Amino acid sequence: KVDFLWSNPIIGGYNMGFDSAVSVQNLIIIIDEKVPFPVDLADDSYTKPTEYIDINPAIRSKAQELAYGEDDLYVVAFKVGEWVEQNIDYDLNTLTADAVQKSSWVMQNKVGVCDELTNLFISMMRSLGVPARFVSGMAYSNLGYKWVPHGWAEVYFPDKGWVPFDVTFKQFGWIDPSHVKLKVSEDSGKSAV
Repeated sequence: KVDFLWSNPIIGGYNMGFDSAVSVQNLIIIIDEKVPFPVDLADDSYTKPTEYIDINPAIRSKAQELAYGEDDLYVVAFKVGEWVEQNIDYDLNTLTADAVQKSSWVMQNKVGVCDELTNLFISMMRSLGVPARFVSGMAYSNLGYKWVPHGWAEVYFPDKGWVPFDVTFKQFGWIDPSHVKLKVSEDSGKSAV
């Protein structure tokens, strides 16, 4: 937290700021052996629908279709991520200042931005009983070559931990160093940026 205090201010413009250094550490969790699917967990955290990460019959059906016959969690997560990346158009015109669109809206309209693609991915994983959570932060973008707010997912792999899946950047099981993680949550309704 940074506080600025002016004693006896005069009328006019004020400039404020600070310099900082950001250190990013990406610990890549290596999935070097099959993690059984479906997962068997005692804790059902991050598996339930939320306000924006909702689950409807179309979402559940597509996720089940993609997972059919698979017994490896990484293969299932990869197939779901790849389907979302290939079938949902990234379109900045869906971006609003008020709120992100729900997963069911994204599934129906086949369009969204990073938060919305991530919502749908998380909804599909949760509909399969796999814990998945929303990560908000910053990423360096080639659109304007600047830091921008960004959202991606993390999927829980038993005995391994939380593994990142960035559907927008097509980074499944890893993220590049341009990602700065600021907040983890069950839902994407409130940005950390």
